[in-house]
Amino acid sequence: MRFGIVIVSLALLTAGPAFADAGLNLVMHGSKNGAPPCSSCHGETGAGQPAAGIPRLAGLDARYIVRQLESFTSSTRANSVMHPIASALTAPERTAVAGYFSGQTPPRAKDTVPDPKLIAAGAALAARGDWSKGIPACKSCHAPDALGTDGTVPRLAAQSSEYIVAQLRAWQAGTRHDDPLGLMTAIASKLDADQVAAVAAYFSSQPVNGAPIGAPASDPVAEETTKPVLQGFAPPPENAIPNDDFGKMVRLGENIFQNPQRFAAPYVGNTLSCSNCHIGRGRLAGSAPLWAAYVAYPAYRSKNKHVNTFEERMQGCFKFSMNGKAPPLGSETLVALETYSYFLAKGAPTGADLPGRGYPNLQMPARPFDYARGQKVYEQNCALCHGTDGQGQAAPDGRTVFPALWGPHSFNWGAGMGNIKNAAAFIKANMPFSRGGTLSDQQAWDVAAFVDSHERPQDPRFTGSVADTRAKYHDGATWMYGKTVNGIVLGAHSVPPGKR
Repeated sequence: MRFGIVIVSLALLTAGPAFADAGLNLVMHGSKNGAPPCSSCHGETGAGQPAAGIPRLAGLDARYIVRQLESFTSSTRANSVMHPIASALTAPERTAVAGYFSGQTPPRAKDTVPDPKLIAAGAALAARGDWSKGIPACKSCHAPDALGTDGTVPRLAAQSSEYIVAQLRAWQAGTRHDDPLGLMTAIASKLDADQVAAVAAYFSSQPVNGAPIGAPASDPVAEETTKPVLQGFAPPPENAIPNDDFGKMVRLGENIFQNPQRFAAPYVGNTLSCSNCHIGRGRLAGSAPLWAAYVAYPAYRSKNKHVNTFEERMQGCFKFSMNGKAPPLGSETLVALETYSYFLAKGAPTGADLPGRGYPNLQMPARPFDYARGQKVYEQNCALCHGTDGQGQAAPDGRTVFPALWGPHSFNWGAGMGNIKNAAAFIKANMPFSRGGTLSDQQAWDVAAFVDSHERPQDPRFTGSVADTRAKYHDGATWMYGKTVNGIVLGAHSVPPGKR
């Protein structure tokens, strides 16, 4: 039902001036069924009333506004004021109102920052989260500049702090539970009162399309709050990076890790970032953290049948996971990434198999993994973020927020995630995002099989024959390359590897 309404909404939003006038009329005069004018609380342009906790609607995605009106109607979002108003609007009227407000120019952010320390603390949470409590970075879902993605993840930039605080408290209290995956309920429950105030202050100070006022354009360096809980080792805090040439290289490595499309563009052929598979900026245990990988090299790898240095290992990441090309050994890109990894591993024993390395080992499932069961798991737990078509989601400025899991913009057939065993272990430990461990082992295996049963860029080692390439590089039960799924031989129709 919800998807049907969204489809209708998209059609109506392109219906021209008459439809826009209908939205304005509802905002200014209300509906025939008794809904009062929206402008009486939200204002004619949707600026809201911060002091009263009434949100800014201007510039929000129309689909998101429609979805909230549905939630008010069904009381999955409890609000004694909005319930009767939303209930009095017909589906076309909700769409008209949403279309009107989404087309309004959002108000400017505040010109002054009342509490820079609070802003800085919120900026650190927004950019890095607090993985010691299982709190991911807010920007992981709400996009780098808090622009949101679609009808599910809203813009937070320039929203009033009073409103953001109220909503986080509503998630905590359980009076708001319209999140299909329960992600916000889980995340909000881990925030303390100071963190709630900090993120609210930060986002309220941030304009819709730029860096936060009163803070640097780059991600803030605040007191470290992201150290994962480990047995025996934790990487140094962010604020331990020195302010010298070595520190500059550490920060460049971190920037490449977070945004390779910008900082390592010549070597990247898809829309993924390193942090998609190495969560928490390469710090999080159980998500292949850099500090555990760095001390494990040099090491022999059966994939290329020789002892690899750490730089060679990273070359493989660019070639396969990033579907690009290997940066030359000694290049600034590899040196920066190695320097960042070295910094994170400071104090770790060389050659040790540290707890938290890689992804947790996952035994073969009780039942053989199954495409159909995996599809159901995907629809229920993954599609919300990665899309029903698996192509991910981007912010309005085009930057990827949720990565593509298959297709031309994802990793190629040679990547480690193309092996169902690796994908299942990652999913079990880390997905749904911030709720790792909630899927059963069987569900993790099934959904990994579903994801890896879709076409993606060709293996760069392709010999000219799918059967021969499978025999040489994918000859195992947990590789789908070369197998027939839904009448298609996977790999037979893959786009060429590398940047296009």
